[in-house]
Amino acid sequence: MSELIKEVLVEPGRLQSPSSILLYKQCPRKYFYKYIARLPSPKSIHLVRGSIAHKVMEDVYDIDKQIDLANLPEDSFLTTLRFVLQEMFRKEWELRREELQDVGLDDAELTDYFNETRVMINNFFQYLLLRMQHLQRKGFTAKEAFLLVKPRREVELHSKAHHVRGYADAIHLEDEKLVIIDYKTSKKMEITEDYRLQLGIYAMIYEEIERLPDEMGIFFLKHGQELRLSVTRELVEEARQECTAIHLNTRTKKLQDYPRKPGPLCKWSSGQCEFYETCFSPTLGDYDLDNLVRIGKANPKPENGAVPGRA
Repeated sequence: MSELIKEVLVEPGRLQSPSSILLYKQCPRKYFYKYIARLPSPKSIHLVRGSIAHKVMEDVYDIDKQIDLANLPEDSFLTTLRFVLQEMFRKEWELRREELQDVGLDDAELTDYFNETRVMINNFFQYLLLRMQHLQRKGFTAKEAFLLVKPRREVELHSKAHHVRGYADAIHLEDEKLVIIDYKTSKKMEITEDYRLQLGIYAMIYEEIERLPDEMGIFFLKHGQELRLSVTRELVEEARQECTAIHLNTRTKKLQDYPRKPGPLCKWSSGQCEFYETCFSPTLGDYDLDNLVRIGKANPKPENGAVPGRA
């Protein structure tokens, strides 16, 4: 058990994120390993693939940096946009080739994920096209519509009051309606309780920053469809309560204060939790911190404590 920590330095009220809050709710012990002990996690194809897709969808709105929009014929714009989007995806995939090879899949499996993600990117193009067509019916050209549907992208949302930070994939202003959209690569097209909480946290933070959004939504890349929620006081209050709870429950550095939550996410037919061997080691007592070794020297802790990653 040499891959653990011997000492954990924890300040009360560490900066949290929707992902860290959801992880604590899933399993407090896993939260401890990831955000307090800061044990290394193996790369996941889903995380790497999701990062690639998000990068492409964020950057496509800067297409004018790659082509001369002013001199591009109107009747060629959509064809060019689709081509550029797919080329951006192909290039980004190649740029991340080393990361992709580290996830433990063979070439055939990586090709399957490449093709699946390419379909997702095409679904995003169709989604973008629908948004543009709404404006084209009002008399705007395709190029004008493209510029008008451009959202604020990858927006950092930071609540000083609740010490929580997240990143919104897209913030749209539809007439007078403010809508925050998150992109998901998940198989199921459903706003689960976890997704609802994430959206509620974003709504709570945005109200603190500017105003309460009107709607929150998720675009499901695999399905090419968007689902939305109206923002209610109940949604925001639920998020506020969870943010309060996470700070109350994670002030300690004691392993025993972060109980295991055994269940189907510990081990399944095709895999297991990245911390399974650590968590269920027969040579490591539940609370035997003396057997742990320090981890994370290569990534020094910021001044305000361990900062969970992006939501």
